[in-house]
Amino acid sequence: MQPGIFRNIMSKELASLTLGDAGAALLLERAPTGSEGIKFAGFTTVADYSRLCLAYPKGHEPAARMFTDARGIHRAAMANTPLLLHEVLDTVGISLHDIDHVITHQTSARAIRKGMAKMSAYFGESPRHDAVITVDRYGNTASTTHTVALIEELESRHIRPGETVALIALASGLEIGIVLLTLDEELVERYGHSD
Repeated sequence: MQPGIFRNIMSKELASLTLGDAGAALLLERAPTGSEGIKFAGFTTVADYSRLCLAYPKGHEPAARMFTDARGIHRAAMANTPLLLHEVLDTVGISLHDIDHVITHQTSARAIRKGMAKMSAYFGESPRHDAVITVDRYGNTASTTHTVALIEELESRHIRPGETVALIALASGLEIGIVLLTLDEELVERYGHSD
């Protein structure tokens, strides 16, 4: 990025600078019917918002840049995520208050808190715990944000066996994904602990 291009926190090119770096790998396998694990996964694309974040070369400089309408994406996510979450919860037959932990895409702590407040107002109830926030420590690690936060929550022993975790994924485009999962006692007790 040329010096002077990034002028303020709402710069259209801010997204080019906000992604951190992390690596994550998960091994998933089919679990016996009725056991803990992924209970439901729902994903959707709301293409009406695809022009809010674009990546393309700028001028004669190498590489690409992302040009983002951050406020527009945030408004679109806050307007559409409750609709998909409502559909997911209805399908599984639970309420928002039945969710113990929420791990969202880690864009900013302020955006996460504001989004969760809007979600609670929409449903008239809240999850049992505040949303997990790791962006203040690791930045926005893009596609690994959920795994990084889940590992940290497990290592901190914040998640108990049998609790429901909602992973809410958001990406420019606008893509929204919701995964409901429950971790079994064996995984919660052994993961990341060397006692």
